This record gives sequence, structure tokens and C-alpha cells, in this order.
Amino acid sequence: MKLYFVLVSPARPENVGAAARAIKTMGFDAMRIVASQAHEAEQASWVAHGAQEVLASAESFDTLEAALSDVDLAIATTARQRGRYQHYLTPAQIREQIAAKKLEKVAIVFGCEESGLSNEQLGHCDLISYLPLRVSYPSLNLGQAIMLYAWELSPLLDAPEAPADEAVSEAQVRVLKGTTSELLGELGVSQDEKLHHWAMDRIPMLPQRDLNMLHLLCKDLARRLGLKD
Repeated sequence: MKLYFVLVSPARPENVGAAARAIKTMGFDAMRIVASQAHEAEQASWVAHGAQEVLASAESFDTLEAALSDVDLAIATTARQRGRYQHYLTPAQIREQIAAKKLEKVAIVFGCEESGLSNEQLGHCDLISYLPLRVSYPSLNLGQAIMLYAWELSPLLDAPEAPADEAVSEAQVRVLKGTTSELLGELGVSQDEKLHHWAMDRIPMLPQRDLNMLHLLCKDLARRLGLKD
């Protein structure tokens, strides 16, 4: 399993350098940068201090959607509750979710320093996580937040690989969300916004065995509805 730390519109090179140092310290090495060149600034390299290769190998994307196009599971981080989203998982719970699934690429997404992730950007992710801080202010900076997540998720590096036959398809969670949404529309319940949101929120939280079962169920329903051969 490969874990990508995705930074959306980071404004300060020093924060990106601190993030790179935190990532490497915890055993990770993959960073993706969205809509920013902050990682190329000299200040980022100074703060990275021994983790410059993380900055050098960072991948750049114009949009978050593009940065997440090849991942199996995307996790957004936020400092506050947002609208309809009901499930906010701690870093420990996120680790459990990842460990319970057969995944090749996982992304954990951090917003810009000033405003975090927008609701639209949250919509590109499958799960939402928060850090349960004792006090809400002063808040953590970007490097500190990434260090805490990297520390909590680092045991995943030692987890045994799941058997290959447990996987159904690439980006399974995303495929299932799309298929389920399509089937709800065909069954005439797509206008029930509460039901639709409930399904979209809970599919990413299913363990691998249930994901496999849902995949088979969706295939059977689609075939019976004449949506697939």
C-alpha cells in the first residue's frame, strides 16, 4: 500500500518543507502538491533538512480531482464540521479503515493554511478525518498536522500484504460509489438526498468482505436492470 500526502494550495514554502520532514521521519516518501509551487522554493528545502528528496520527487497537479484520479481511497482532513457530512474519523480510526481494506494507493488530503479544504474539495474525497484537539485555538500548523497523521498511520508500513484475490478492482470504493449512485437513480430513489448521502458516506467505511459483496450485488442488479451486459 502506498500512502500519498496531498497538499492543496500550500502558501508557505516553510510549511511544505516541514511537511516533507515529517513524512520522511515517519517512514513515508510520497507527496503530491495541488495548485502551488511552494515545494520548489528554497525556503522549503531549508526547512526539510534531510528530506529534500521528498520535495524533489513531489508530484504537481493543477486540480485536486487530477491528484486523486488514480487512488483507491481519498481521506480529507478538516478542523471543523461541515454541512451534511456526519462521519468524522480520528487518525486512529482512519488507520483501521485502511488496514481493513485491500488498497494499493491511499491519499490523505490537507487544505491550505488559511482556509483548509472547500466543500467542493471535500466532495472529491471518500472519508473525512479530524484531529480531536483539547482546545480549538491555537490550531496546529500544516507541518504539525501532517506529523500527527504520519505518526498514527506509520504502523501500516509494517502490516502484512492482504492476499491479491481479496481485491475486486482498482479504486474499488470509488467504483462502488459511482455504481451505487447510478443504481439508486434507476430505482427511482436518487431524489432522496438523505438516502443518497447516507449511502455515499458509508460505502467507504465497509470492510473488504462487505465491499466485495456489494460489488457482486451491484453487478447483479445492474445486469437485471439492463445497465450492463
